[in-house]
Amino acid sequence: MKWIKPSRIEGRVAAPPSKSMMLRAVAAAALSEDETVIRNPSFCADALAGLEIAEALGRSVRRAARTVRIRAEAKARKRKTLRCGESGLCLRMFAPIAALSDRPRVLEGTGSLLARPMGFMEAPLRRLGAVCRTAGGRPPVRVTGPLQGGRAAIDGSLSSQFLTGLLMALPFCPSDSEIRVRHLKSRSYAAMTLSFLRSFGLVIAADDALEKIEIAGGQRFRKIDYAVEGDWSGGAFLLVAGALAGRVTVSGLPPRSLQPDLRILEALTLAGARISWNESRVTVERDRLAGFDFEAEDCPDLIPPLAALACHCQGRTRIFGADRLAHKESDRAGALFAEFSKAGAKIAVHGTRLEIRGGPLRAAMFDSHGDHRIAMAGAVAALLSERGLWIEGGECVSKSYPRFFNDLKTLGGRIG
Repeated sequence: MKWIKPSRIEGRVAAPPSKSMMLRAVAAAALSEDETVIRNPSFCADALAGLEIAEALGRSVRRAARTVRIRAEAKARKRKTLRCGESGLCLRMFAPIAALSDRPRVLEGTGSLLARPMGFMEAPLRRLGAVCRTAGGRPPVRVTGPLQGGRAAIDGSLSSQFLTGLLMALPFCPSDSEIRVRHLKSRSYAAMTLSFLRSFGLVIAADDALEKIEIAGGQRFRKIDYAVEGDWSGGAFLLVAGALAGRVTVSGLPPRSLQPDLRILEALTLAGARISWNESRVTVERDRLAGFDFEAEDCPDLIPPLAALACHCQGRTRIFGADRLAHKESDRAGALFAEFSKAGAKIAVHGTRLEIRGGPLRAAMFDSHGDHRIAMAGAVAALLSERGLWIEGGECVSKSYPRFFNDLKTLGGRIG
């Protein structure tokens, strides 16, 4: 348990590497015939799960402080079981990749991942030539290929992670493919995947809405040497900390990133925080904060830090897209409501909308629900509370941002 006390924040830290882009690079390395070099790697829990999966698929992985090198090994011992930990992206992205082989594989999860929906992958993978079975729509997921390519329709209303897996795998099938996507919610994440794949030589045609995607089969990557960019999702919590409790500069956040959580700057501007740029360094400083309206349907990972921000904004804040939070590491809308209510926040969930009226937060025990983003939201909100918040289960931040509490302390956060 960590006690985050009221604190004055001042200083500069580097953004954590993006776990989303790290995992895409690891997946590409598992498909490449050449050695892949990944620079500025993430070693968060999800990234470590991805590296273990790459090894299970027959790659050697050599880790150093600032690089990871991954290459195919002819004599590598391939394993049937792919352990995904609590990473939904690992399971949904690596399922199509594993299905490229005729070797049966089982993708397993732990903790909250065991309750997350996976059944929507079964029919499309069968249409594309593989066998896919889930346990009543939940993990474990069993796949057997080889995936052939062809035509399939997928539902993107729950997640774009499976689409990312198809975009990764289908260029390596013997046949061309056409994917029709319905109700795609996280379009920015799929666009991020497309940009990454095209940068290493894959040819994929898609309309602007990503509703129709055409993929030529029989492709291969150019040699991959990739620097993982800073993570706007993790950086968002640090920037909110600056807006609430002083002044924070976060380096390593690319200003032209396709990461959807770059939109944290839009929300901070609406709330009244002061923002300045210097190349890849962003500085956010506290000013008079007021309630705001923000549409977060395509960037639902921003809702926890925005909820922490809204608790200290004068007036009413409405954050839309709360229905996207039900199938994360926790039921995030319910967790935010329960935990901030304990601290006296005026918070309500109205269908797809989270509504918060700013006011003082009293001392409380704040349960992370085993969810890294809930833990970080509580820690940031505590900085401006009356006597602090006790964060239960704060170690779950290792899923995406292992050094979060160390960075918060470096900035002046008083942590007991």
